[in-house]
Amino acid sequence: MHFLRLLLIVAAALPLGACFTSAEQIAANDDAACRSAALKPGTPAYVQCLDDKRRMRLSQEAATQQQMWAMEQSNRQMMQMNTQMMMRH
Repeated sequence: MHFLRLLLIVAAALPLGACFTSAEQIAANDDAACRSAALKPGTPAYVQCLDDKRRMRLSQEAATQQQMWAMEQSNRQMMQMNTQMMMRH
């Protein structure tokens, strides 16, 4: 049971690391990625590249939140089962 709590804490902490990336750092990383693809700022292709980067990041964040929710549900179920088992003995 302690292992499951530790696992949940670690799993929750990993995605939080992304929260500490500033908006400026994200913008700089996206800019660098689009420029490295030989796209020039101000062009429609560059704007599309930035938009694609933003959409990908939002999609990844949503997937991470969904995984966290599933892990929390699983942890709750396991804790309920453990409580029930302890009450029987």
